Amino acid sequence: MKEYDLIVIGSGPAGYVAAIRAGQLGMSTAIVEKETIGGMCLNWGCIPSKTLMESAKLFARIEKAATFGIDGIDKKALSFNWKKAVARKSRIVTRLVKGVEFLLKKNGVDTITGEAKITEANSVEVGEDKYTAKNILIATGSRPDRSAFGAVDQSKVVELDELFVLESVPETFLVYGGNAMACETATMFRMIGKKVTIVAPDKTIIGFLDGSLSKYIVDKLTKLGIKVYFESGISKDADGGVYAGDDFIECEKIINCSDRTAILPDISGIDIALENGFVKINEFMQSSVGNIYAVGDVTGQITAHTGSAQGNCAVNHMAGIKVPFDYTKSPMNIYLDPEVASVGITEEALKEKGIEYRVGEFPMSVNGKAMAEGVSEGFVKILADAKYGEVVGVHIVAPGATDMIAEAVAIMKLEGTLEDVGTIVHAHPTVSEAILEAGFKAADHALHM
Repeated sequence: MKEYDLIVIGSGPAGYVAAIRAGQLGMSTAIVEKETIGGMCLNWGCIPSKTLMESAKLFARIEKAATFGIDGIDKKALSFNWKKAVARKSRIVTRLVKGVEFLLKKNGVDTITGEAKITEANSVEVGEDKYTAKNILIATGSRPDRSAFGAVDQSKVVELDELFVLESVPETFLVYGGNAMACETATMFRMIGKKVTIVAPDKTIIGFLDGSLSKYIVDKLTKLGIKVYFESGISKDADGGVYAGDDFIECEKIINCSDRTAILPDISGIDIALENGFVKINEFMQSSVGNIYAVGDVTGQITAHTGSAQGNCAVNHMAGIKVPFDYTKSPMNIYLDPEVASVGITEEALKEKGIEYRVGEFPMSVNGKAMAEGVSEGFVKILADAKYGEVVGVHIVAPGATDMIAEAVAIMKLEGTLEDVGTIVHAHPTVSEAILEAGFKAADHALHM
């Protein structure tokens, strides 16, 4: 029976980052994976979806080439080759998977293939093999719920891991869900000319976002020609489509982008507390069993970067470094065109809490770089505490927003104020200048509007 300091169950961004960090700290570490190193994010989720989105963006941009002074493109001859786009995606995924495998090996992490079962607080079984560990970390991820599709032929329903390996795609889709993945998937297929409808179970899209971002996303979907049915579900099956309530929706396939549910390992041998189906954890990622930690989707935190940060926090705690993770400084990225990103508190929450605040919003329509790129829709919105001017929320719609948000996170991490924002020199011309201008606007001395 082999002994380890740490056994990690699951090799997605939460699990493999934790394993690498443990190796760096000199812990004897093993990672157990039943499928492919990299998990959902690397193999079937984040990376594949964003790779295909970039192909769709380029396709849409080429269609508008004439507005940039480029002649000679025959729009009638222009087509999107899904098979080639998928092949490019697969090459990128393969390269990244090999990179993670190398990093695990470099840091002395043993990789165990199979399905793990936690039999005791310090014991894990994988098939016929038994292991012991001082600590166990659960990073088994999540999957979209399928309960919304009881009324339809199940062969119509496509999961993301199935979607991104299809050699060809149909002309009509229904995307079920009101989260970021639903919006991204619907947008991507619409940009390559497919007919797409969204059925969202809630009254709005990604309701936890600042209202200005949610409104923008709904307006953008409508502008693209994507009809959204709110507070709706799939009521019955039909030839050539399905019904949402009394409305017939034409679709050859239904893409399951439902809210996600935890994938729990076999924990029948030990009593670990759950909350809404996810592993309940404290500020150091400990479960109700002190030496068993959980990170990533299985805890209800459905973003890869948050899971990675949780993994670092958990392993640091095992090593005696007790720094709790601050979820308010973890950004939310949505990969549309232009991109959407957010960190911190929303304007609605500030109002609800009765907190006095300052707000500055700067439109991309007057940002020189955004205009030059031909993507001048969107804005940067900064929220700051009224008394001290501390930045408490930043919400962005802009080209490159998912990269720009890191600056906002850094400002907030350092408890930066509007005065601090105003002293950060931003290169010109850049889209990121809009952060500076929004800060100026919130401080009542806007320069370029």
